[in-house]
Amino acid sequence: MNRGRTVLCLVVGLAIFGGAAALSAQSAGGTPFLPGVAAKDPFPNGCVDCHKDQGDGKDSTVIAELAKINGHPKIDKIVKVVPKDCLICHKGGPKPPSFNQAMHKVHFEKPAENPFVTEYKGACLNCHSLDFDTGEMSVKSGPKNW
Repeated sequence: MNRGRTVLCLVVGLAIFGGAAALSAQSAGGTPFLPGVAAKDPFPNGCVDCHKDQGDGKDSTVIAELAKINGHPKIDKIVKVVPKDCLICHKGGPKPPSFNQAMHKVHFEKPAENPFVTEYKGACLNCHSLDFDTGEMSVKSGPKNW
C-alpha cells in the first residue's frame, strides 16, 4: 500500500476510534477537523497547550485539575514533562488506572457537556500525533507549565 493510502486508512481509523464526536467534528468549510493533518496543529505539546492558566480564576493547568481529584498525590516536584512523566505511576492499572484509561475516560465521559468534546471537538490528534512516514501514533508531550 502506498504512503497516501496508508495515511488515509489511519485517518479514517482515527475518526472511527474517536466516535461520533470525531466523525462530526468539521470546520466551517466542511473539512474534517484533523489538527496536524488537515489544519495547523494548535496543540503540538498536547496537554500543556490546552491545560493552562487562562487568568481570571480559570486555571486549568494539569496541576490545578489534579488538585480536584480526592487523594491524588502532589506531583509538582516529580513531573517535568506532561504527560510523559505521568507514566511513572500510571503504567498498567488498575490502581492507579493506566494513563490511557484515565485520560480517555475523563476526556470522553458525558460528551454533551464535556469541554474536550464540545470546545475541542474531541479530536484524537489534539493529544496524539501521527508519523506519516511510519504510520506510528504517539502521545504528545511538553514541559510542565506550572
